Amino acid sequence: ARSPAGLPGESPLVRVLEDESRSRLGRFNQKDVSMVFSSEANNKALEAIFSSQLFYENRQERFIRSMAEWLPRKAENLTPYTMALIAKYVARHRLREPRLLDTIANFLLKRGEQLDSKVIQKLVFPFSRMNYRPSNHGELFPKLEAILEQKAGSSPLATVNILMSMFQLSHFPQTVLHQVFSPGFITNVMSTPYALIVRRYLSLLDAAVELEFREYSGPRLDPRYRVLMFEHALTADEANRKYSYKGLVAEALRQLVGEECYRQDEVLPPGYCTDFLLWINRSGTVLPLSRVPAASRAPPATSPVTMSLRSSVLALTSDLQDFAPVVLSVNDKWHYCQNSDILVGSRAMRDRHLRLLGYCLVQV
Repeated sequence: ARSPAGLPGESPLVRVLEDESRSRLGRFNQKDVSMVFSSEANNKALEAIFSSQLFYENRQERFIRSMAEWLPRKAENLTPYTMALIAKYVARHRLREPRLLDTIANFLLKRGEQLDSKVIQKLVFPFSRMNYRPSNHGELFPKLEAILEQKAGSSPLATVNILMSMFQLSHFPQTVLHQVFSPGFITNVMSTPYALIVRRYLSLLDAAVELEFREYSGPRLDPRYRVLMFEHALTADEANRKYSYKGLVAEALRQLVGEECYRQDEVLPPGYCTDFLLWINRSGTVLPLSRVPAASRAPPATSPVTMSLRSSVLALTSDLQDFAPVVLSVNDKWHYCQNSDILVGSRAMRDRHLRLLGYCLVQV
């Protein structure tokens, strides 16, 4: 890896410069944080601060406390771009701070009709990221639905991102689903550079409808377009592996039950990567995979097009009197909101869906 200046990322010079930058950032936050949120602070000054990569990557507790006090009073004077930068910072550091999140929600409620979908998705994302329903969600969510009805086709990727945020918070906008599952929307998406990522999101939304929104009777995603949300372990999880306890858990399982009794990094339909998958019988014994009937094992994640999630539930639960599938999850700190035991929205939805599919979840 190389630094922005082209120097080797691990060179002594780069490390010295990074240390000095962090030192200055710390001194700035201790000395001048009040100045940042003073009455003279303007959008350009805030944009410059929140656009700084070093500042964006580092969480400063004192700064966050001051921002939580200042933002509700000054939000009406901020531009959508500035508020989007603040929302990005809140999401990046998983800050489940109600004053910040409710201020973003109020800003969105007042100005949502004036914003395009790409800005709205940036303002909505912190809510799902922090698994947080804003205090005004009773007004905000219906308004977002109305906006999406009008703008769904203008930016398909932004539309499905907003829908995903709402689904993670267990809110299912029926009229918008009619649009995104329509042939016209799909045809429009297929001609764009981001066709695959939209298909992944639509496939997961379709699975969520089947598992959580049973009263929905509108159109569904054409099976020809269904794909797995993820096909392997997330890049972020791979990058964080050295900071995770997952390796220790894997070694413990190898010693306790043997490698033939579990699967690691198994991807389960509709595309959820699991840490460890085991099968346990009524007496509490972990079974070797060779002793689990093939029809009752986790359905193959390689054939999502023809697979019915509802039939998967039946396949998994039909033999539960004899044994049960167990997903062992290693929840590291980045799976939770900052300084909290609340899972981030994507992880929480994954857990809900796996339980609805018949898996027993054990958190480590």
